[in-house]
Amino acid sequence: MNNVILRYAQAGRRLQSSMEQQPPVQPFERAMIEQVLQYDIPVLHPLAVHFPMALLLAAALSAVLWSVRGTGFWRRCTLWLLTLGMGGALFAYFTGDALEEQVEGTPIVEELVGFHEDMALYTLIVAGVALLALAGLSVWLERRITLERDVPDPIVARVAITVFVVAAAVLVAWTGHIGGVMVWGQ
Repeated sequence: MNNVILRYAQAGRRLQSSMEQQPPVQPFERAMIEQVLQYDIPVLHPLAVHFPMALLLAAALSAVLWSVRGTGFWRRCTLWLLTLGMGGALFAYFTGDALEEQVEGTPIVEELVGFHEDMALYTLIVAGVALLALAGLSVWLERRITLERDVPDPIVARVAITVFVVAAAVLVAWTGHIGGVMVWGQ
């Protein structure tokens, strides 16, 4: 037993002495962080657009699972994802004007920015309708007193709301594609 303790103590001393022999250098990470922090991001729109895309696409997947399963779990998941996606879409929509002013005069932007704005507005409308319908249904279902807990949510409501959520996901993907063409197109 004492041999084991002695070996651990010797290994610890060797490790400590090897660490003391290394010269102190500024870590690579600190230099990179300082380099990144010297730049400003003039507009938030390029950062904001990723959240509604991811969240509304995830909401569509969740809505499809809800329409198949009919459980309150998937309804609540869809509600949360749709709520967060709608919030992100509103933020992205309202930060777009600042970016538009900055890139004004670029031919591809001038050609597509109106279409991009229209698609973003349609996305907000469709996602908003889906959110209001799903929130209303959720309130109604949560307040409804039932003796049977394992009753699935009404199929007609599930399918109708899922159509709107999937439409919002398709619209946000199309809106993002148009935005990508404006940034990366030739």
